[in-house]
Amino acid sequence: MKNFRISKTLLGCLLGIFMIISSCEKTETGMDNQAPGLQSELSAKGKNPKFDVCHNNHIINVSINAVPAHLAHGDAIDMDADGYFDIDNTCSETDCDDDDPSINPGTLEYCGDGNVAELLIGSWITVDIALTASVEGLSVSDYLIDVVGLSPADAAVRNAVFEAAQEAELNVTLVLYSDNTYESFFAGGSDGGTWSLSADETTLTLIEGGVPIVATINSISETTLVATLVGVIPFDLDGDPGTPEDDVATEATLTLTRS
Repeated sequence: MKNFRISKTLLGCLLGIFMIISSCEKTETGMDNQAPGLQSELSAKGKNPKFDVCHNNHIINVSINAVPAHLAHGDAIDMDADGYFDIDNTCSETDCDDDDPSINPGTLEYCGDGNVAELLIGSWITVDIALTASVEGLSVSDYLIDVVGLSPADAAVRNAVFEAAQEAELNVTLVLYSDNTYESFFAGGSDGGTWSLSADETTLTLIEGGVPIVATINSISETTLVATLVGVIPFDLDGDPGTPEDDVATEATLTLTRS
């Protein structure tokens, strides 16, 4: 694998630089002049960088000096410290990019092999909601105070009512099936429809009754899904049935765990 070869080469260079520094006691300036890129890499890892190694079915943390011996044994190494090792091993799934900790079998990219759709299938339950909302560029509370004319106390109450209503809608158990149908269960009942995933595997679309719900997938693993929904929700913020509903711009980031 290309990344495997690059990582091993880099490791060898790092080892050589480290030995030169230790034995010859060259100045930091001299090393910078000879190999500034590798010196920066070594500095980022420290003067005596360490690596996790999968050795005899166990993870051990070793000095760079011990790495060549482990390589000779065929041990796997976690070069980018993301918990996944560079070759087939018994300690983790194989890392698909051991130079980039943001790309591994536990992240959205999931090695770029189309597994996001497979990971989505199953039952998910909301465990956290991060909600932001605004009207005409103002927070809900400021809008109710500055535009509607409510007191700060009344605005706080109405804002709490709005947030509670949204959280009730977003606290769901979402079940995605392999035939691209889904069911959603929440406090007020349930619904269902069909789901699809964009070609780049970053957008999940649920369609119920012809109305799409679009979510951006921020990250996904075997156990956790983080997704963001952005939209405009009509809502009676002031609680007065005689006034029009307000168009509230919302952004909700949901964290769901597999149930």
